[in-house]
Amino acid sequence: MTSDPNGPQDSPAQPLLSFPAPEARWEGLVRGAPNEVAAGLASRPEAWATHALCVTGPAACGLSYLARAWAARFGGQYLAAAEFIALKLGALDALAAGHVALDDTDLIVARQDELFLSFYNMVAAKGGRLLLVAHSGPAAWRTGIADLRSRLNSMPVAEIGQPDEAHVRARLGAAAAQRFMKLSPETINYLVPRIDLSYEAIETLMDRLSGAVSMAGKAPGLALARAVLEGLDEDGEEDEGAG
Repeated sequence: MTSDPNGPQDSPAQPLLSFPAPEARWEGLVRGAPNEVAAGLASRPEAWATHALCVTGPAACGLSYLARAWAARFGGQYLAAAEFIALKLGALDALAAGHVALDDTDLIVARQDELFLSFYNMVAAKGGRLLLVAHSGPAAWRTGIADLRSRLNSMPVAEIGQPDEAHVRARLGAAAAQRFMKLSPETINYLVPRIDLSYEAIETLMDRLSGAVSMAGKAPGLALARAVLEGLDEDGEEDEGAG
């Protein structure tokens, strides 16, 4: 495809500015058909069949945001994998009666399965709630501990699916706002049927568009968005040719 002459000649691979992660609020979740079941289950920990729930989903689907928003909603604690692994049992025991969200739980289990099992049992004993998020389901997590393997295999799982067009539309608006941009309805209507139905595609497009806005010094109108999208298509064609 030919780039729009009014757009940038070369869209940068990365945006010129980095943006802080948005404050995680449960009300800020972009909800739709792909994640409604998972969000609904996570929002009612008192109704869970056990003390733990695992939510899985594809890359860039918002698992970290979901985990942080859930912890904030219930006055609990969010822990990234490295943060959890760095804690001693005493510190974990102090958290076990509350609501704890663990990010990249598959990495935690792969690196510290004994520590994870100890904490899992602490939470069960103290009546806490444990939200686990990962891109793969617990049955696929690596551990050599038979007891933990049994628990992982039977753990309730809620899965976030790839976005449909309605969800892409909502996520485009949210991703633009995170980068301090506003897309017109005309621009969104143009983009939605033309990008892949994946969260990674949305984030890549918004990163490129943010960089193009910085370089061009103008708002992300339709012409600029079209040029950026066509540049991504050309990059994809070059990658396929190189393969």
